[in-house]
Amino acid sequence: MPPSAEGGGPPRPLFSERERAARRARAARVGAPYLVPLALAAAAALLLWRYRAELGAIDLPIAAAGPEAQVKEALRHQDRASLADVYGFHAGGTAELRPVRFADVTVSAADGKAQVVAVVEAQGQVVWRGERADLSYVGRETFRMVPCSIALWCADGQQFERLRGVLSALFRRADATAARDAEAAARLASDAYAGPGGKAALVSRLAEQARAPGPEAHVRAWQVRVERDRAVVGEDQEVAAAAGDVGRRREVYTLVREDGRWRFVDGL
Repeated sequence: MPPSAEGGGPPRPLFSERERAARRARAARVGAPYLVPLALAAAAALLLWRYRAELGAIDLPIAAAGPEAQVKEALRHQDRASLADVYGFHAGGTAELRPVRFADVTVSAADGKAQVVAVVEAQGQVVWRGERADLSYVGRETFRMVPCSIALWCADGQQFERLRGVLSALFRRADATAARDAEAAARLASDAYAGPGGKAALVSRLAEQARAPGPEAHVRAWQVRVERDRAVVGEDQEVAAAAGDVGRRREVYTLVREDGRWRFVDGL
């Protein structure tokens, strides 16, 4: 007979005190204290997913190796670069480089920094003041790298100092030519200019060209090769000819770095 039908005395509880204690213990085990590790695990999984590409590029033995090996590994995985304000004077201009390769890398690490010398090979495009040109670059660059997260070592922003300097000289030459400013063009030449007749002959020729307007020319490609403080540049130009025709012209310049600036020593 059910307990409710029994006569006399209070009704018997459905669960004993021992059973109620066991239920409270089970509820505590699935409560807030156990949710914290689960939340941390979820956050860690999210970070691993966010940085999966970067983490995949890191070889764990390399991460445990010395700075020289780590820097070389970081450069091995850097296949692109974006250079801002290449025109200079905070007037904009960008160089987008891809692919980028680093070869013949030497590293000297001390005091949490690494001094790197490497041959850089890159392809890309340069955009400035409404103009656009293809770019091919091979040059020996010197730059620093510093420790950073994920990639272990990151450049300090000066990986392409020599390329930037040569591009600056090329922009100034193009501007002076377009403006027919013989004096500005002459200032870009080294006093040791090696072209026919030296710098004096160059100055006279530039003044004559400024007085006799020629066809408008636009740079369409540069091939830049830098070896320490000397650069050779091939420049492909698109020239507006008569009757709306467009011709092609190629120039070759030689530049040297003097007192921190690149100057033309031949080709103007």
